[in-house]
Amino acid sequence: MCNPDGDRNVIRLLCFGLLLSLSFGAANAAPLHWQLNGVTFSDGGKAFGGFDFDAGTKTYSNINITTTTGSLVQGSYYSSVAPFPNSVAADYLYSVSTVPVFSGSTASLALSFTPALLAAGGTASFSGAAVESVCANADCSTSTPQRTITGGTVSAVSAHVAKRWYLKGVILSDGAQVFGSFLFDANSGTYSAISVTTSATQAILGASYNDQSPAAASSSSIVLVSAAVIVPSSTTTIAINFATPLTNSGGTIAITTVTEGTCTSATCNTSNTVRTVAVGGFVSTTQETGATAILPQIADGGGFVTEFIITNPTGATITCRLTFWKDSGVPLLLTLNGAGPNSTYVVRVPGHSTQFLATQGAGATVTGWGLAENVAQLGVIAAFRLKLPNITESEATVQGIPPTAGFAMAFDETPGFDTGFALANVSAFDTVIENLYFYDTTGALIFSDSSKTLGPHQHESFMFSSRYNAQLQGKRGTVRVYYGVQGTPTNGTVGLSGLGLRVNPGGTFTSLATTSIN
Repeated sequence: MCNPDGDRNVIRLLCFGLLLSLSFGAANAAPLHWQLNGVTFSDGGKAFGGFDFDAGTKTYSNINITTTTGSLVQGSYYSSVAPFPNSVAADYLYSVSTVPVFSGSTASLALSFTPALLAAGGTASFSGAAVESVCANADCSTSTPQRTITGGTVSAVSAHVAKRWYLKGVILSDGAQVFGSFLFDANSGTYSAISVTTSATQAILGASYNDQSPAAASSSSIVLVSAAVIVPSSTTTIAINFATPLTNSGGTIAITTVTEGTCTSATCNTSNTVRTVAVGGFVSTTQETGATAILPQIADGGGFVTEFIITNPTGATITCRLTFWKDSGVPLLLTLNGAGPNSTYVVRVPGHSTQFLATQGAGATVTGWGLAENVAQLGVIAAFRLKLPNITESEATVQGIPPTAGFAMAFDETPGFDTGFALANVSAFDTVIENLYFYDTTGALIFSDSSKTLGPHQHESFMFSSRYNAQLQGKRGTVRVYYGVQGTPTNGTVGLSGLGLRVNPGGTFTSLATTSIN
């Protein structure tokens, strides 16, 4: 049996002097993100991900570590520390898995660092005490080792990485809304992943802004140029000024001025003012709850037609934006109500109304997913149906769901039934690991799989019978999904979003609800 308390005592004696010498300098140090690099286990498994460590307070946070299945241990997912104090935290991380993986027990991961993690950063190796184990008691204070780490390092990256800033409460002088977000890195002074939209009024068209003006970047303002696909006849520009400079520490900053105008030169460095800010609003690194919604499955062509249904229960007109991606992660061009094809649509929804936008359904089948923005007060549904000769017509609805770090869903692989998944990686930067855990109706683990990944903005859909028939045939129960990240997680990552499909013995299908979990 392995006793983590005993392991920590040994490490404490070995590194006590070093900890004393570093304690004063570390008191005011900023937290660092520590990333696992090339970590392998003795049974052939691997580990991905990382964590934040504050050398001043000796605390771990933002843990996101995935271990993969080897010859001795099934993979697991770690996002929290053990439920007891860690007195030598700089040398030792003891984490308990998020999900039970061994017949009601829990897995644990003990990482011992050589040298200790420093406030100044650097790279550390793992000592022989670095193990993945099975907990032997309720609080995991003792455990049975299963495999050891045989290679790899952990290296520091600043935790103060680029932040995503969300526009909130910005209303222009004619009542138009401004919504969306952008990524800003104070270290390099650069903006990226820009998605800002102004809504239309009776006199002025709205615009979508995805590109920064050629003007030099400033942490106190941003100047954007409209995408021609939204305003084909002319180009507009919008300038947004902040009360204080944006930093990588995040927070909330007031907006002082906003000016939207029509470009008067080819480079858009001059423009005629069309409208200015009436309500200043602000930018924040905390997103409003429900402001965005994910549509995890879209299908068009080959007998499939998808209809987007957007309902406004309020009395005020609301403008939202829909953006689509293919399975490969590149933009998905759709023709909606005869318009397009475009990968982005700005939709104006009057008060107490519903907008219906249907795909063309022509050509070969294409699948993907969608993102709806500025929908905190709207209902968003995608209904896709399959109509082919000599088969019963089927339809399923996809409710727009908030981005989630994980979810659970029922599955049924008993005779005649089949269950499927549509999974979307919402991140524009990270490759996401699919951590799937399957349980029977008693809650006992059947098996887990962490072998599949999705690249930035990628999507996949599959039936369990085609991928997991050997493990699930004749069974029913629950599948839980958690995400892991390969490499250093980028700010704004929200994990995997998914939809379930259920096929019955008659051959028709419907959607399966998912339950979000932390």
